[in-house]
Amino acid sequence: MWYGEGGKTAEKGGASMEKQRLFKMTMVDRDFLMQGLRNYAVSVQSRGGNSEAVDALIRKTMAVTGGKLFLDESEYECAVRGINNLRDAYLSAGRSSGGIDRALFKLMNSKYKRAPVR
Repeated sequence: MWYGEGGKTAEKGGASMEKQRLFKMTMVDRDFLMQGLRNYAVSVQSRGGNSEAVDALIRKTMAVTGGKLFLDESEYECAVRGINNLRDAYLSAGRSSGGIDRALFKLMNSKYKRAPVR
């Protein structure tokens, strides 16, 4: 195995692999992530930005089976911002954020794993 550029590795004769964060999520975690990402996409669009990356992450999250979501660094940032903004909205409305806190904690503590390059 040799190490290439940007943290990517490749096995001799095998498929290219790269380090990505593995977010093991339950259905509740997925629902919080989806709600947070949708709200984040709306806020990006309202500021005049391009929400294509967030929309792609929403589609990727919806397509996950088995509860294992691999995230590269930009997707990880979007996911953290989305869930954190959702948490802020819940707290400002006086609602409990216990489930969101657990999902955010799991996301923040997700470990790097080797995943096939997309």
